[in-house]
Amino acid sequence: MVLKRSLRALVLPHEAFDGWTPGPRVVVGIVVVVCLASGVSMTLAGDAVADEVEGTVAVDNPYGPPEGVCDGERASFYNCDAPETVDRSLGTAASNAVGGVTPRAALAPFAWMVLIAGLPVLVAGRAGRGDGDAIAAFRDGLGIAALAAVPGLLRYAARPIAVERVVADWTHPGTLDGVRTAAVSQLFPDGSLWLAVVTVSGVWTAAIVYGGVASAFDVGRGKAALIAAVAFVSTAASAALANGGWIGAPIGFGLLLVVGGIVGLLGAYTYSTVSKELELIGFGGSETVTPEPWYVGLHRAGALIGLAFGFVLVDGIAVV
Repeated sequence: MVLKRSLRALVLPHEAFDGWTPGPRVVVGIVVVVCLASGVSMTLAGDAVADEVEGTVAVDNPYGPPEGVCDGERASFYNCDAPETVDRSLGTAASNAVGGVTPRAALAPFAWMVLIAGLPVLVAGRAGRGDGDAIAAFRDGLGIAALAAVPGLLRYAARPIAVERVVADWTHPGTLDGVRTAAVSQLFPDGSLWLAVVTVSGVWTAAIVYGGVASAFDVGRGKAALIAAVAFVSTAASAALANGGWIGAPIGFGLLLVVGGIVGLLGAYTYSTVSKELELIGFGGSETVTPEPWYVGLHRAGALIGLAFGFVLVDGIAVV
């Protein structure tokens, strides 16, 4: 029954999500499968790129003696017989560079899902309510987002194929830094095949989000369309951006923002209450405070913005 309704949600989301969203087990299963598929897809694409890189390049020997020490009496204390240059494999450099993209590819779908799940908390009138209401809305939104991420499997299946077609005629640079940068760039293909797959999967994802939000949260078409537009842009923008929008920023910053955004989004009411009560310690009168809805909503909006930045910094735009 659950499987049948989940499959129905992929083609008739407005009807399937009427009074229903997938349970935690289904959501966790989808998250694992989609994230794993994304990571494997990027690994295969990276292997295709690295296999096309051959040759070596001479670089300064990092273990050689300091300059000038081999001219005096102390020469015997240093490795003055070491060669001035050593050969480094361009293929290894390319493999290491593309290998660094795989963890981002595995994490980006989850970051995307929680970002999309957080939007209904704001647009469905739950932003200023208690944390219980926000968590319930987030849980339903995560169920919708998880199923909406399934069309991404089309992109993950097509990426290695598109990359293999591109690198077949690729002439790689002859320097270590150059081949690292160029190898990562090849992971984000262009061309009609990739554009078609990205567009189709993005439209499909947006349709699931639109139908799910409109039905499960009983919001107007305008609000549902807004969330659907975010879903489409965040999954399809890579086809229109140079290098897919790759940033390459330290992944730790992005992960911190994603985790902090989730906590802030779901715990804004408790945080606002406790922080103000702590400020009142030592003062006379009641220390019980009730935050205004607009104040709680402001905190949740800030948390969602942080979550969005985290998604961008883990290179979600490029690899989701």
